[in-house]
Amino acid sequence: MIKSVIALLSFLIIFSCEKVQENNHSKTWSLKSEDKSKAFNNDENVVLPVLFDKRYFHGYQLSPDSNYPIYSHTDRYIGCVTVSFIDKDIEKQKKWLNFDVANNVDSGDDPDDEYFNSLNKIIRKKLESNVDGYNIIAEWIPAQYLSSSTFDYVYPYKKNYYLYNREKQSWYFIKEETVFDSSDGKNITKLTELNRMINNSPSNSSAKKLKIDSLNNSISLKKLDGIWSSECEFRDHVFISSTIANAQFTVTNRFSMNAELKKTGVNKYEFYFTDFPPLIPLPDEMQNWSNLDNKKPVGSFEMINESKIELTWFGFYYKKTKKYIQTENPFSKNSSKAVIINCPE
Repeated sequence: MIKSVIALLSFLIIFSCEKVQENNHSKTWSLKSEDKSKAFNNDENVVLPVLFDKRYFHGYQLSPDSNYPIYSHTDRYIGCVTVSFIDKDIEKQKKWLNFDVANNVDSGDDPDDEYFNSLNKIIRKKLESNVDGYNIIAEWIPAQYLSSSTFDYVYPYKKNYYLYNREKQSWYFIKEETVFDSSDGKNITKLTELNRMINNSPSNSSAKKLKIDSLNNSISLKKLDGIWSSECEFRDHVFISSTIANAQFTVTNRFSMNAELKKTGVNKYEFYFTDFPPLIPLPDEMQNWSNLDNKKPVGSFEMINESKIELTWFGFYYKKTKKYIQTENPFSKNSSKAVIINCPE
């Protein structure tokens, strides 16, 4: 089994754009009906490969653990992409375990082209007749995290996960994960992890639907450009700019702050201070910026809709005391959370 896994991984990695045989996959569902899928996810600052492009399809395979279907591509330009098909019915997922052996397609100790061609045919027959019954999840490791000569991982590296919405023909960001080493099989994404990402389990179908609906209803950051406050007549406000993924806070008698926005999930961002424009005098404890940790978020926000945001305020992490200061939410004196609304400029 271990030899088979190693051989499978090697087979998936050696393909490059120059070696694609286009005629082998011109009739797949994804290339025939989905090849116009958007190259952008819901974050305009991240450009995804067009994952259903026929150049990236070399035949269906089984995952390294042989329990769900995938196809994969690696090259020096886009990095490594793996598209996984996860049955929405978690009980039916069991039918994919050792699907090759169950269908008399045995890899033996040294899988060859005949094995992979046969495996592609039997997976295609089962999968494409019911592809609507599957969640499609992409894993993308950008090229900067792979050795240009061997395609080995360059640690630490980042893996990004996306869920496909067939109706909108778009990929929606699920999460980013940093892998620091190869211990405990960290390079391989387990079926349990993929199910967890989309809240897929037998006992929480309503929660699962809510999670996927949330992904499919992601709001573009561009929709939030402008001024936000708890009350539009209120002097304290935050100005959001999607162009530079930045938010500028104006908090009367406390500070003016520029903050970098970092996406953490669907419709969710954290913000980190970058500087304090000299528009409002800073409190004494904030005069020396080097005492404040700009690697820790000052707060976060979640988009409720295009006109409302729930903003959670943490404060500034003071390195010397290892505690947060200025913890009062600029838009709510009684809670760390506040709902702010879009105000006309």
